[in-house]
Amino acid sequence: MRQILATLMLGTVLAGCGTSASQDTPKEPASAKQEQPVSLEKTSAYVPNPQIPDDRDLTKIDQTVTDDKGDLTLKQFKRVNETRKIGPIEMTIEEIKVFHARPSYGMIDFFHGFTHDESFDLIKTRVTIKNTSNEPVTFNPVAHFKLDAATEKTLEDDVYLESLAKTYAPSESRSGNFGFILEHPVDSIELLTSDVLDEKQDVLKKGTTFSTSLR
Repeated sequence: MRQILATLMLGTVLAGCGTSASQDTPKEPASAKQEQPVSLEKTSAYVPNPQIPDDRDLTKIDQTVTDDKGDLTLKQFKRVNETRKIGPIEMTIEEIKVFHARPSYGMIDFFHGFTHDESFDLIKTRVTIKNTSNEPVTFNPVAHFKLDAATEKTLEDDVYLESLAKTYAPSESRSGNFGFILEHPVDSIELLTSDVLDEKQDVLKKGTTFSTSLR
């Protein structure tokens, strides 16, 4: 009888040790494998415009691109690649394109803020802007955009809305587009940039002008 009791007691002690060891071993959280860091794209990567089709492949006159935002047909194209220094700002005007645009049905309401036509001509300028200083500066690449002696556009008329008018952090660089709906054909353009302002909104450098023929 004593031998049976001793055997039972030994079994109970071993079972208790096994339970304790199991409880003392930390379990890996169920979500640990799901919390891996995500590799983000660099900010210099191309970001599609939410209103207007991607025109990067349009390099030949009468060429057309179509997506769910509508159609663009290239009418005029000029590669510029001219860089201007405006105080600490370095602005490269890369290209100017004129399209005939036909927005999709889903985009009509957006463009009704600029025109009631269902299709229209659109002029677009692509630029890269860099703050070469160690201090933040405020800059707008297109304070005024002259199409001729009588027609002038401002940033309020811009249909691309790519936030190029902003405060640029030290060494920050940004590429993007600004563009305007045309009421008639154009053969040349002239743009005037804003002044470059420091953190106190004092002028570091007066704005500059750029003009070119589209022929």
